[in-house]
Amino acid sequence: MIPNYIRGPIAPVFTAFNEDGGLDDSGQRNILDFVSETGAVSACFIRSGLGQMYTFSYEDVQQIAKTACQHMAGNGPVLVGATGIWDRDRENRPDPRVFTQQAVELSQFAEQHGAAGVVHTLPEAIAPEPGQTTADVTLRYFETVCAATNLPLLIYQPPGTAKEYCVTIGLVRQLADFPTIKGIKVSTDDAQYILDLTWAIAEKDFAFISGAETAFYAGLCSGSRAVIGQGATINPQILKAVQDRFDEGDYKGAIAAQRSTNMLVQESKNAVEFFKRYLTEKGLPVHPYRRSMDSNAYAKKPPEPLTEDEYEAFKHLLESELAKYQ
Repeated sequence: MIPNYIRGPIAPVFTAFNEDGGLDDSGQRNILDFVSETGAVSACFIRSGLGQMYTFSYEDVQQIAKTACQHMAGNGPVLVGATGIWDRDRENRPDPRVFTQQAVELSQFAEQHGAAGVVHTLPEAIAPEPGQTTADVTLRYFETVCAATNLPLLIYQPPGTAKEYCVTIGLVRQLADFPTIKGIKVSTDDAQYILDLTWAIAEKDFAFISGAETAFYAGLCSGSRAVIGQGATINPQILKAVQDRFDEGDYKGAIAAQRSTNMLVQESKNAVEFFKRYLTEKGLPVHPYRRSMDSNAYAKKPPEPLTEDEYEAFKHLLESELAKYQ
């Protein structure tokens, strides 16, 4: 059975860092409080892409998992990004045995500390052996991880996933037959790809999660059940309205909420910095720091810092749009 929390906005929780790059537990708790108190989020996903998951050490994953699970106990489900450690440098992949063992151990750690589920990226970190395909690598990886934990597992296909590792109709059907794998988040706004994947799993006990919030309405039309994107942390009330109105048959209202969502994405110049500043202004201090990945040629270039005018303009827009969904 698909867990109840796989519906509507699942927040890809941003990560709070200290100036030295270490994890800021106090700031992390403030982020979790703000997100959960919106009443619009079905689960909190820590060590997310927006949370700079590729900068995490093994100990970082344990620390943030323990912090979040303890803090959110009784207040909402926590999903832990439990993939092995890799900075996504495709020229320097980790030892596949170490990477897989880390994934096993981190999944077990999450289970022991009360997580509601684990999230694993497709295993781009593991190159195929002679005679293997990338699909073989993927299936073997998830066989190993699923055998090690009883937690529901969600698969994550992040933006920029190498084409050969991206799920196909055939592969997603095979993955959907694993008893403890309950869904997949695919970061795409390609309507054809979304429809092909949702069609492929329509009769299975397996959820498609929209990974591009700007395409959530399109995903709902073909069977998406939930959404993970920056808006699921910053403006989850609006994304919840997209799904609620869609489910009620108010398609015009759902489209209006989707347009609000799209406008906020289009106008957002630095979502993470804005959010941390906004929470601090609201009395929930979060340091503005991020970790650098400048030495990794495969890392996405970070957005430019916000000017005061940009911050104030986006705050006004956000609050104006949120007021429509109170």
